[in-house]
Amino acid sequence: MADKNTKQNNKWDNSIVSVREIDETTPLLESQTGPGYETAPKCADEEVWKPSAGFWWIETALWANVFLSGFDGTITASTYAAISSDFNAANNAAWLTTSYLVTSTAFQPLYGRFSDMFGRRICFFVSTLAFMIGCFGCSISQSMLGLDIMRAVTGFGGGGLITMATVINSDMIPLKQRGMYQAMQNILVGFGAVLGASLGGVMAESIGWRWCFLLQVPVSIVALVVGYIVLENPPCAIPVTDPKHPFLFVMRRLDLIGALVLVVGLVAQLLGLSLGGNDFPWGSPFVIGALGGSVALLVLFVRIEATTKAIPMIPLRMLRGGQPTAVQLTNVFSGMAAYAYMFMVPLYFQAVQGDSPSEAGLRLIVPALATPVGGVIAGSLMHRGYPLSLNVRLGTATMLLGNMLAMTLGMTGNRWKEFVYLVPANLGLGLTNPSVLFSFVSIFEHRAEQAVATSTVYLIRSMGTIYGVTVTSAIVQNVLLARLPEARGDSATEELIEKLRQSLFALSELSPSLEAAVRALYCDALRMAFSASSAFAFLAFVFSLAHRTGSLQREASVDGEIDGKDT
Repeated sequence: MADKNTKQNNKWDNSIVSVREIDETTPLLESQTGPGYETAPKCADEEVWKPSAGFWWIETALWANVFLSGFDGTITASTYAAISSDFNAANNAAWLTTSYLVTSTAFQPLYGRFSDMFGRRICFFVSTLAFMIGCFGCSISQSMLGLDIMRAVTGFGGGGLITMATVINSDMIPLKQRGMYQAMQNILVGFGAVLGASLGGVMAESIGWRWCFLLQVPVSIVALVVGYIVLENPPCAIPVTDPKHPFLFVMRRLDLIGALVLVVGLVAQLLGLSLGGNDFPWGSPFVIGALGGSVALLVLFVRIEATTKAIPMIPLRMLRGGQPTAVQLTNVFSGMAAYAYMFMVPLYFQAVQGDSPSEAGLRLIVPALATPVGGVIAGSLMHRGYPLSLNVRLGTATMLLGNMLAMTLGMTGNRWKEFVYLVPANLGLGLTNPSVLFSFVSIFEHRAEQAVATSTVYLIRSMGTIYGVTVTSAIVQNVLLARLPEARGDSATEELIEKLRQSLFALSELSPSLEAAVRALYCDALRMAFSASSAFAFLAFVFSLAHRTGSLQREASVDGEIDGKDT
């Protein structure tokens, strides 16, 4: 009996970690094998790893969310012109995307750390439920403001859809085997994107754009129900010294002040960038105050993260050194190029070529299909042992080619060029995103920081997407403001100019000659926007040349050696 008690006490003592022993690299949820899902062991058996029982049911829940992430992105891109014109607010159309990206970007880094603290299960449910509520709210919104607010709610949940899927998969799947499963995830994103692009315009013209959001609710319900049944946290040990108040202890260990400063700083910055040059002049006190305040808050966040004794939201060591810096610079500029391009292509079809929303959606199918194809190629190259740096360079070079080809699109010429010219940018995006993710995660794999590394990649990529959309939208709107009076001639009144900026439908009310002049103006504005996205893609390619990341197999082997030394 004494021996039994001694063993139990030793086991209990070994499971306790004192407050002084905890630092930012200490995982609060240690991965272990248990009745939930099995986590990936770091051992030589990674080569023969096979999915555990219930694995595919868990993937069903995760991939439902992954599908929604792709579907929501393109269905909004293919219908935002029609939606905003319906509310006579085409000049504020960017807010349909920006309001989503503001909240998804601001809260994205919190999902990684919170899932470490409170478990993957609760973060999965929070993100899925918030996304579902936001989609339903969008479907019943009666004003542009209400729609933007509900898009922000959707973004709060959307920030965790792919993040939590990637984090949970990193728990279950060894690094060496992860490439092909990431390729499967990319296929689901691409499939959702294709459906969103093809169905968005058709639904907007037939049953109404509200169904574009409402139809996402049942898929979210499937993810919630399946996730509730099969998804559990791996048995974990939360290192607490106050067993009576474990939640309060964990909250004290978490850098809540840093989290608050980060969220407020990002929101202030994104509001300033989105409103500047559109709703307010760039020199207005509001825009200057928002941008200046955001800089001060983000500097304060860095200071807090560097000095806090709590567990930081984003360990600054992740952003130090040549390789992490090069990877993240590629990440942010590829995100800028991708979303700037994605936002402008549907506008080109409708404002320049005169396509209806449904026709524009159908024309997005072929380019959208290229993204999952690129993801499959990336997964295959990773699985075969090709260096991650090679994948990133190939992807960013292809993105650059695609954006430069888009610059050559005009009002006339064979329309088959649109299908051919628009493929490379999407193909490059599919190659780049998973390769950049694994390049960064592999650097920190042995430090038990997968969740935070993953959310950091998505955070910085999302920041890039917002910068890209904001810059290119400002270019288009400023060109229209400056040159519409000249294009309209004597009939250019302020009321008419504002109407043309607010609604693409107003183009059909013009005389044929004036309509052609305004569409030519849109063509010039979009060519400038595509020039900006090409510059972003070029910078992404330049920084990719500094990558030195090897293959997944080599990184996993090095990681296993380090873990062996640690133990």
